[in-house]
This record gives sequence, C-alpha cells and structure tokens, in this order.
Amino acid sequence: MSIKKSESTTRVGIALTSAAITFMLSGSFNPSTARNRVGIALALAAITFMLLGSFDPSTAPNTLQSSTSRDVFPEKLVVDIISIGSQSRPEYQDAQDRTFATHETVRHFFRMTESDDSDADCHKTLTNEDAVNIAVECRRGSNPPFVKTARGPQTRLDYLNTIRTQKFYKDPELLKSNEHAAGWICAQKRPADGFSATHDYYKGHNEELPDFLFIVDDDTFINMELVTDFLRKNDFRPSTARVVAGCMMRFPAIGNFPWGGMGLFFSRAALENIFRPLHCESKNKDEFEMVVCDQLSKDLIGEEELFEEGMSISDLLRAYVVHEKYTSYRSWTKGFCFHSDWLWGYFVNYYPVSVDMSLTGAGEDRMGAYDGSEIGWKSRTNITNTGQCQNKRQATKESHFAHFLPPEEMFKLAWAQKLQTPDRFRNYGQ
Repeated sequence: MSIKKSESTTRVGIALTSAAITFMLSGSFNPSTARNRVGIALALAAITFMLLGSFDPSTAPNTLQSSTSRDVFPEKLVVDIISIGSQSRPEYQDAQDRTFATHETVRHFFRMTESDDSDADCHKTLTNEDAVNIAVECRRGSNPPFVKTARGPQTRLDYLNTIRTQKFYKDPELLKSNEHAAGWICAQKRPADGFSATHDYYKGHNEELPDFLFIVDDDTFINMELVTDFLRKNDFRPSTARVVAGCMMRFPAIGNFPWGGMGLFFSRAALENIFRPLHCESKNKDEFEMVVCDQLSKDLIGEEELFEEGMSISDLLRAYVVHEKYTSYRSWTKGFCFHSDWLWGYFVNYYPVSVDMSLTGAGEDRMGAYDGSEIGWKSRTNITNTGQCQNKRQATKESHFAHFLPPEEMFKLAWAQKLQTPDRFRNYGQ
C-alpha cells in the first residue's frame, strides 16, 4: 500500500516526537540528563523533518477514530441467522445449528417455531378446513374500492387488491389435499414474527447489530465459506444498505420477492434503516423519513392506520402481522392475504430499507438477487431458474444456497467443507 508523502511525513514526525518525549521522561529526573535527552529528541525531530518535509497539522491522524472503519469490508464478519422451523421437526434446525451455524462468522443462530408466533393459538386451534376457507377468502376478489380508515381519509389498497383479484394466493383445492394445510397457513407470519423477536433481542441485550442477518427456512443449507467469500470479493460492505434474496422471484404483477426457503439477508445498514424510529408528524423530517412517510400515506396494503409516531418500519411490519389474526378470519376487515415472501417484497421494495438494486432506476426495485439467482415468471408454463435457484432438493459442494434438503444432506455438505477448511469452524456448543 502506498502512502502520500504528506501522510508519511506526519506519521513519522509524530512517532519520533512521541518516542523522544517518552525517552526524556523515563527514569529519574536530572537537569543535565534532561538537557541531553531534549537535545537528542530535537535532533531526531530535525533529521525527520529535513528528510521528509515539514509538519502539516491538517494531515495528522484523528486519534479518536477507530483504526478499522465501519465503511470498509470488515476483516472478520459477524453474521446472525434466523431459522424458520416447526416444533414438528426439530431435527432440521438441529442439523443447521450443528453444520453451517458453527462457521466462525456466525454469532447467533435463532430458532423460530410455533412458540414464537404472534398468533399464539394458530397452530393449536386452526383446522385444515379453516385454512381452506382462508385461501378462498384471499382469492375472493378485492376489498371495496375505497376503505374508510381509523384516521379518516379514504384510501385505495392497490397492492393488496392486486394480490386478491389476481388469485395469487394458494389454491384452496391444493390445500384440501394437504394434511399440513393449517400449519402452512400459520407459518406465513413466522418470518416477520421471528424478525421482530430478533430485534427485541438486540434491544434487550444492548447488542450491536450484525454485519449481516440471514433469514432462511429450516430445510435450507448455506455454505458459509462460499457465501462470505462471495460477499468479500464483491465488496458487499455491511455499511451499504442492501437486502438480498438467495433466490429472487421476478413477478411483474407484484414486484420482486425472495423465493421460498432460500430466504434473504440484510446488511447492517439495511437493519439500521428498518429499525430506525420515524416521526411523520414532525416538521423537521430528513429525506429518509420523507420517503417513508410518503409511502405510508399511499396505504397500499392498509398499513397507514396502524402507524404510530416513533414506530420503525420493523414495528410497522410487526403491527401489520399482528393486526389480522388467522384465528379471527371470519371477522377480518382487510385480512392477511400475504405469503411470507410477498410481505418481505412489499416492505423492502416500497420502503427505503435498501438502496436501489434495479438496472433502470425503478424506485420499487430495492431487493437484489444473490449473484443473479432469479426465477423469471412469464407464465405458468414459462418459468426460468438461474444461479442458486437451481439448487432445489439437490446440492453440491459448490452450492452457496440449497433448499428442500433433509438433515443428512446438510451434514454431508458440511463435512465436505470442514475437511477443506477445518480452522473456520467451531465445535458444536462452543
């Protein structure tokens, strides 16, 4: 690394001056000795400045600044992982915890199951028949064109109505033949509930945010060695607000969203954005708050009436998930007709959580695809898969992400990685 001459001059001068002062003050004080030591110090300083130039105070390093800036890729990453699972198959999260979660970069592995659901009775009381009825309701059609909110003004729920009128929600006929239909319905809120619980953990433990926070299903495997190497080589700095899907679905009708269990990850700066308190009634809003509050006023899914001053986007997401319970679907007003992936797509793309990831500068294209891994949906018979999106029910040691994997496959992949880089993994439980 080259250093500009002015910087070199300053650093050497400071170093020699500091050494000289230390030299003078060390030992017992004697006037004669002190004179000699002062002379030596001055001589050293003089030689330094004759050889390297004069001292410029403006180039002096800021001693209050950390030597490792938050604006560069950190030497050692700190990663937290949220796993979305079920009490009915704990062996999946056990396998994740014992494999890729032992990588040196992973600080916390958060298990989210039915016990973390905001609708705590959902998995206990919701029946498969209820699940079918919910799907029918969510495919029934739009809400009334205009809905009177608690705040007074009438608004059009454009995004929510698109989901309902286009019949994107799960086909009721498919749910009828699924013995786990109720569990599938209840799990749609779990990623958002788990995200909120993790936010509470950070606040409650006064813990710094991770460089990256991953959210995946319990049957997903992450090759942490390959993924962290990719992030480093592509300069994915935690200080840049990014939300990236392991596999992203490009769906023209409602925008981009993460596909299935390959999940998504947030950089530290994106977490800071989504956790930031907002004050929409303030006259002194900064640019970030103005963008958020303007989006909130559009009320595309009926979220505006849930916002309270001082909430963050994360708090708003939590309020939206909690507001309409599955167990109360018979008395729904707007309903909760989101697949969990669509909900991430809406809050990440429409609110300024992440930087613009589009090639065209589209304001509602803030979610990125990991290394171009995308599912392109043109019609039910014209679907393309690229990159990591191809790793479904199969994976190799070159796979960065893989979904629909049983525990035994996770262990095989992990052992192959540990044999190559054993020093990068902890023993389980350490």
